[in-house]
Amino acid sequence: MNEKESTERSNLPRWSSPITPQYLTRFNKLMALLHLAQGIMMFFLGTLLDFEVSLFTYYTDFTGVGSGIPPTLNPEIAFTITNVGAWVGLFLLMSAIAHFLLAWPLNKRYIDNLKMGRNPLRFLEYAFSSSVMIVLIGIFFTITNVWTLFAMFVLNFLMNLFGLNMEYRNPTNDPGVKIDWKPYIFGCIAGLAPWVVITGYFIGAEGTPPAFVYGIFIVEAVLFNCFALVMLAYFKRWGRFKDYAFGERAYQLLSLIAKTLLAWLVFGGIFQPS
Repeated sequence: MNEKESTERSNLPRWSSPITPQYLTRFNKLMALLHLAQGIMMFFLGTLLDFEVSLFTYYTDFTGVGSGIPPTLNPEIAFTITNVGAWVGLFLLMSAIAHFLLAWPLNKRYIDNLKMGRNPLRFLEYAFSSSVMIVLIGIFFTITNVWTLFAMFVLNFLMNLFGLNMEYRNPTNDPGVKIDWKPYIFGCIAGLAPWVVITGYFIGAEGTPPAFVYGIFIVEAVLFNCFALVMLAYFKRWGRFKDYAFGERAYQLLSLIAKTLLAWLVFGGIFQPS
């Protein structure tokens, strides 16, 4: 460590939480193992099951418009996702990698960031893993338009970047310090949009969807919103959530629960052996 880094670390706030850095390090190791084990299991189980989904583009065909023929949509298969089950393991493996980095090579930086009330890697990992999740959820709700799924991915990605920006713009939740809520509000708007689309497809579906689809909709909609509630509770200083380390653990538990339930709901529904 050079002199500049030593000075910067000496200026960091003192650790005041009863949840110690050592505990959070061990907790990240456990999270890494749990995500890794499930991710590998889902990846291999998914490759053994034959399930694929075709994604489409819907471009307008203006041929004949000049002759009074109205324009028509011309759906074309953009590409087909094979072994969809393997994709279920992808977001679990993303989380496993992030927890590995926090527990080992980036541990010192991780603890220093926690002292400053932020965890950048958390939001970067969520930006990718939860965006993959929201796209897969959309596909299970019969959203097969490539550009709709792309927009859902980007909006969810932006939601997490707004969360990261919220922590950087508000390095403390101390009483008397004015909180800039704009990133939080913008993030909620971006994160809500994909769920509006999913809800529209869910309500508009004909017939009765399989039971596991109801499970995915209810469970994941609730859990996705719980992440926003944890951040709100921290900056509002509600109960134990005013302790950043307590919220950090809550984020990690929510992430594990959301990813685990989605993976097993999907496997227990679409991917169950016939």
